[in-house]
Amino acid sequence: MRSVPPITIILLAGLAGCAFFPNWHWEKRGAAAGEYDQDVTFCKQRTYSGVDGMVTDESVRRMHGCMEAKGWRKVQN
Repeated sequence: MRSVPPITIILLAGLAGCAFFPNWHWEKRGAAAGEYDQDVTFCKQRTYSGVDGMVTDESVRRMHGCMEAKGWRKVQN
């Protein structure tokens, strides 16, 4: 059995790490300090309350729709 070169392990770990960080963020012109936290908490409660914890494409769309309705927009990092 051949061993895996260390560089391969490093590259795979780096790629796996990128999967945990989105390439976008929410932005709202003129947002007050703490407004993002309030809005995201509100939208999460509204979107995911009464759900069994399963995140679906539909629930993600509802979450994004709620944030957009509050004036937030997705911006590329």
